[in-house]
Amino acid sequence: QAHPPAQAALFEPYAFDHLRTKAMPWVYKGYPKGGGKGWGKGYGGGGGGGKGRSAPQALPEGYEANPSITYVGTVDVYYKFSGYGFIIPEQQGVIPGDKVFAFWKNIRSTDRFPALVKDMQVQFTVAVVEKQGVKTLQAENIAAIGGVPIAVQDTLDEKKTFVGGQSLRYTGTLKFFLPKQGYGYIKIDPGYQYDKEGVPEEIRVENTEMNCGGANPAYMEDLKVEFGIWVTAKGVFKGYNVTLPGGALLPAVEEEVK
Repeated sequence: QAHPPAQAALFEPYAFDHLRTKAMPWVYKGYPKGGGKGWGKGYGGGGGGGKGRSAPQALPEGYEANPSITYVGTVDVYYKFSGYGFIIPEQQGVIPGDKVFAFWKNIRSTDRFPALVKDMQVQFTVAVVEKQGVKTLQAENIAAIGGVPIAVQDTLDEKKTFVGGQSLRYTGTLKFFLPKQGYGYIKIDPGYQYDKEGVPEEIRVENTEMNCGGANPAYMEDLKVEFGIWVTAKGVFKGYNVTLPGGALLPAVEEEVK
């Protein structure tokens, strides 16, 4: 059975008593003051998948962004699990550094988990923001060319192999979900028959499949959910498009780091 990892005990607010007893495998003690918030994608680890971000590039003195200008550019890199990346504008010399930071919250998207894809062409505006005490530039209103909302989830889903088909929904209990590490485990309700062998009683679910309507999933435990099941190329079964029963959105964090 899956339990939160022992190393997670290094960061509060979690205490994992499964290290001492099987009767009470783990106990949630609540967030410390100020905890539980500000774990926006890319600002708290986001479950890995990204790389450590260097200090933001300071803008030249006197530079002013014009929010009415729409730029066209190409996604240089995007760390999906961390929720950020960079866009290179099509016209060089119009933006300081010829590269602009892109954060998931500024993506116009119909996907359950907004994301960009490397080499994708997009349009965007820019705004001056302050990060780590430095005034820098970030992309806003990121969309497909023509202002169309970005939709890459369906294309990615088409590459998945599903247990029982993409539209088939199962029910179970989300034992826990750790926003800091970007994953959790679901215990599937008993009684299901599958069209594939080897489906375990508990399956892992990752950040990208937690459907909060494009928001950042909150810490969760012992929550009834419904979901699909997909299997990776290595034969690992995972949760797909996890929601509350009836398709309602999962709880999201109340506040994001900006």
